[in-house]
Amino acid sequence: MLKSLRQEAHQENAVCLEPAPINSGCVALLDDMSQGAASRLYTGHAGTLSIMDETAAPAVMDELQKLLARGLHAVGLLSYELGARMCDVDAVSNGDPLGRFILFRECSSLQEAEVVEWLRSRHGSGPAGIVNLCSGVTQAQFEADVRRIREYIAAGDTYQVNHTWRLEFDTYGEPAHLYARLRRRQRVPYGAFIELPGGGTVLSLSPELFVRHKAGELVAKPMKGTASACADTAENADRARALAADPKNRAENVMIVDLMRSDVGRIAVLRTVKVPALFEVERFGEVLQMTSTVKAQLDAGCRLSDVFGALYPCGSITGAPKRRTMQIINELERTLRGIYTGGIGWFDPPAAGRSLGDFCLSVPIRTLTLDPPCGGVRHGRMGVGSGIVADSEPASEWEEGRLKAKFLTSMSHEFELIETFRATREYGCIHLQLHLTRLAASAAYFGIPLDSAALAAELRHAAAILSADSSWRLRVALQPSGIWTIHASVLPPLVGEIHVSFSDDTLDESDVFLAHKTTIRDQLDRGWKDAESRGAFDCLFFNRRGDLAQGGRTNVFVKLRGRWYTPPIKCGALPGVMRAVLLANVRWGATERVISRAELRECEGIVLCSSLRGALRATPLETKTIASA
Repeated sequence: MLKSLRQEAHQENAVCLEPAPINSGCVALLDDMSQGAASRLYTGHAGTLSIMDETAAPAVMDELQKLLARGLHAVGLLSYELGARMCDVDAVSNGDPLGRFILFRECSSLQEAEVVEWLRSRHGSGPAGIVNLCSGVTQAQFEADVRRIREYIAAGDTYQVNHTWRLEFDTYGEPAHLYARLRRRQRVPYGAFIELPGGGTVLSLSPELFVRHKAGELVAKPMKGTASACADTAENADRARALAADPKNRAENVMIVDLMRSDVGRIAVLRTVKVPALFEVERFGEVLQMTSTVKAQLDAGCRLSDVFGALYPCGSITGAPKRRTMQIINELERTLRGIYTGGIGWFDPPAAGRSLGDFCLSVPIRTLTLDPPCGGVRHGRMGVGSGIVADSEPASEWEEGRLKAKFLTSMSHEFELIETFRATREYGCIHLQLHLTRLAASAAYFGIPLDSAALAAELRHAAAILSADSSWRLRVALQPSGIWTIHASVLPPLVGEIHVSFSDDTLDESDVFLAHKTTIRDQLDRGWKDAESRGAFDCLFFNRRGDLAQGGRTNVFVKLRGRWYTPPIKCGALPGVMRAVLLANVRWGATERVISRAELRECEGIVLCSSLRGALRATPLETKTIASA
């Protein structure tokens, strides 16, 4: 079937229908979290129509209509830059498709409990979150842009500009788990979790409808006007009334409603364009949003290309007038918007007797686009912004953008950072500064606040009041909020020969958590506890490539041909404090090196090391386990 479809679609390379890869994992969940609503799950990837050039858009959409008429379903992901180019604005491109319609054979309806279970089945039990968060512009740059926009408004070039910028970050864990966490924080009617061909992922938590078509009726709900929400219901009601009555936000909303009425009127039956609702306020997570509703009857002869030609991109994310405002956006914004503020939605096969099926597109705000995994993380970006009018205050507009992003940026981690010290009353915390340096580096990576000086002072005090007749184990647990706890316990001496075993379980060397000491360590803890039950002190893990990584609770050094070596961090080793001490010891002369299973079988010695126990000579629990590991 697809072969014949590709042949029909070939129109001087104007239409590109890419077949689905064998065993394609591409799926799409269009997730309506409204009370009692059903979500849509698309499976059976059948191919992808791509728009590589805006001049090809009409042909691609005509081909899409043919494929829909044959019973396929489609999920659309359209960039803002496609809309800019369709409006004859010279927006740059990075070579990616300007738009994609992903074709599916199956569309299933899921209730809320089924959505939760489906997501759980895709993400397992590991944690998910974001790290390395940074803004693509500074507050000073953004405020300068707002002042420039106000100059354009004063000159009569525009009435309103939707000015945006990008947040950049890395994500860890399964994208489905991250989406599940975000949807608990931001309940919206236009969620989307889409695993793209090629390994990228889109996570959208958008509250805004762009346009919906059902049996000939068009509905648009432009969103303009934002205020912060709170936990108190009565207070929220007061804030909603204040937002709906605010002159600035009402003016901003009306401008976009007028623009949308004009756009819809180009494809509507004469005198059917109505505005049945103005200035309605709803809560979505941390924010209150004001929307209005535009309805019309679609002209019977309209095709998808006509609808997009009239409406795309949505006026609420450009400003008014549309084309001149998009030129200003193109001048001021420093990075591509991509799918953000473009369109995400579904397209159904047409009912009998109709040429155009039902469809629904959201405006993808509050939307994360994630690259394929690299080094255990996925690089991601999310756009934020606000509508700028004549009386906009630059600092307030910056804060509005930060408020809209809070559902992502204020999400805490699901684990704690830990540091474990050997301590005595006489010597205090051994290697205290090395531990604090490592803890500070991990806290910075995960965005966890840490007052290192205050923690150091508390640890010195804790050591000073320890009983003098024992060595102690001090354990620091740093919570995502920046609060820490310190627990002290007596460190019992080791008795007898130190043995080591070898785990049959392999470590994923790209796992972010192997390079940080956290409470995410079930696999490592199972390893050393199993080894201890069999008479060994620790067990050694290999990574997926078969290279030595680390022990369940120690780092490892191996003697080969008279020299000591330890696995590099890239193999899955923890950057342990005692490991660093031994590497810095010139008498040892130890260096990092990849160590294979075969080399471990021929080694001349094994040393396990940790800050609690120092360096320990170890022998294998059973010689044969080295060969079989």
